[in-house]
Amino acid sequence: MGPDGGGPAAGVTATSQVADGVTATFRVPGGKTAPTRVAGGVTVPSRVADGSSAAAGVSEPRTAAPVLVLGIGNELLGDDGVGVVAARRLAGRPVPGVDILDGGTLGLMLMPYIADRQAVLVFDAVSGAHGTPGEIVVIRDSDVRRGHGVRATAHDIGLVDALSAAELAGCPPARIALVGIVPSSVTERWGLSLLLESRVDAMVDAARVILGEWGIEAMGGA
Repeated sequence: MGPDGGGPAAGVTATSQVADGVTATFRVPGGKTAPTRVAGGVTVPSRVADGSSAAAGVSEPRTAAPVLVLGIGNELLGDDGVGVVAARRLAGRPVPGVDILDGGTLGLMLMPYIADRQAVLVFDAVSGAHGTPGEIVVIRDSDVRRGHGVRATAHDIGLVDALSAAELAGCPPARIALVGIVPSSVTERWGLSLLLESRVDAMVDAARVILGEWGIEAMGGA
């Protein structure tokens, strides 16, 4: 705890317990913490005064898990939020040893969360160049790092920038994969289209296959 008893000391990694033994890990700057919304087993970083992110419900400090599952997108723009929904769905079942994070539209600010990971798996909507709406694609390693297939949105480009920043800092994830889906409707509304809602479980199944390749056993659906 910090000297005022209100949070961990500066630079300490803190965790917030989410669903069935799954934890999400955050770097707490300056010993400050901020309330964090927890939905469906996914911990969402909240902004603190200096614009960085921290988690509430802090338990004892621990190091970050070697594997991060990251859902990105904007749920206020219909199918653009499918990555966040998929991460939430995956978190509904235990994934020991994996941090699951709603990265929302943090973009470049994701760099501290992906740094030094052994592997990062991303859920996101992808470019229509990959096929028709509802089609699921898996993009791996160098193609993800170069931004192949990502959509021209600030948070998607920001993910590529965050990976580049981690590379320049000498702490990139050793492996990365992106489970993407071609959106049907990106417009100002809350919630997915019926087509993409029907495909979220298939995205999660694809992610479980990748986690299995990485030596992580993720429980399947009911």
